[in-house]
Amino acid sequence: MGAAVALLLAACDSSAAPATSPNSSQLQAEVIATELVVGLPQRIPIGILDHNTPVSDATVHVRSFVLKGNTGTYKGESDAPFKGEGLQGAGTYVAHLTFDAVADWGIEVSASRPNGERAVLRLSLPQIAASPTVPGIGQPALASHNLAAKDVPDLSYIDSGKPPDDMHQLSIADAIAKHQPALVVFASPALCVSQICGPEIKAVQTLEPAYRDRLAFIHIEPYQLKPVPSRQIINPVVTEWRLQTEPWIFLIDSRGVIRARFEGPTASDEIRAALDQLLH
Repeated sequence: MGAAVALLLAACDSSAAPATSPNSSQLQAEVIATELVVGLPQRIPIGILDHNTPVSDATVHVRSFVLKGNTGTYKGESDAPFKGEGLQGAGTYVAHLTFDAVADWGIEVSASRPNGERAVLRLSLPQIAASPTVPGIGQPALASHNLAAKDVPDLSYIDSGKPPDDMHQLSIADAIAKHQPALVVFASPALCVSQICGPEIKAVQTLEPAYRDRLAFIHIEPYQLKPVPSRQIINPVVTEWRLQTEPWIFLIDSRGVIRARFEGPTASDEIRAALDQLLH
């Protein structure tokens, strides 16, 4: 499992800007999402790289198109500010777009840096689906019996962090039974193939002091940790939730309904805004 990287695709309409800027910019773009659905505005995390090195100082704007053959029909647009709070230098540019049909979609990413480097890049998106495969917003959360601290000899069985965090007091099923709102984060600090999951746990931890009295924080490792750490053996709860990437974050209300979900690197200010909506 890892962050999904979309293929560069020059498939928007002929009035759009060229695929790269005239000065042969080395800027690249990656879409870090694997599931987008029709209906609600969708969060689109985008990585911008310069010579394969992530950059955080670009100004980014995104336009969306329905693709058909070698042409595309313009549908909408969004600024994509950089979101990196709490991610220890990691982060992505985040656009919010709405998709009104099951179809092949693409985006045009315009990026410019303070040093004058500019590029316009076209990328395909994952197939836009009519309904989510991963549990979606408005759906009941799965009452999973993930292992908690009480179920294991020590936290190294369920947490690869050094030191482990304190988000292992309840299972998802426990929180739902108690009618307790919950933040559930699927991430592996030590085994994450994308090198994003460790910082993701840190970003979530920065929120605990302000919200722990009103919210259960639940961390689930995607991989086997004992007897030998292995990315080849997936936690059954990950399979139950039908996750193909990490990290994922879900916010669940007191009735056990999913109110927000985030795929890929998610800054603490993004999570905070969703928590405030959940708990207001």
